Amino acid sequence: MNLPTDEDTNIFFNTVLSLLQKECNYSYEESCSLIQEYYINFTNSEYCQKLGIPVQDDDFFFHEGAGGMALRIHYYLGLKANPEPEQFIEWRSNTHG
Repeated sequence: MNLPTDEDTNIFFNTVLSLLQKECNYSYEESCSLIQEYYINFTNSEYCQKLGIPVQDDDFFFHEGAGGMALRIHYYLGLKANPEPEQFIEWRSNTHG
């Protein structure tokens, strides 16, 4: 899987892909699709502005770590849960605290 980014970030998201399959039970194809959708949306300033969050970039992704990004992708796109950042933090604390 290759995103429109550098090699290090693609390697990082391949780890995220493995976690989505192992921890969240998505297929390889589902995992790739979710990652691509997340990357395109959350690096887009207009999309992020609608959610009231800053644009995410490689620094953010690496700060969150592969496990954190897998949870974000699962929450926002897999579960299609409430997009407010506070709701994600609450969900993560309650389920993966």
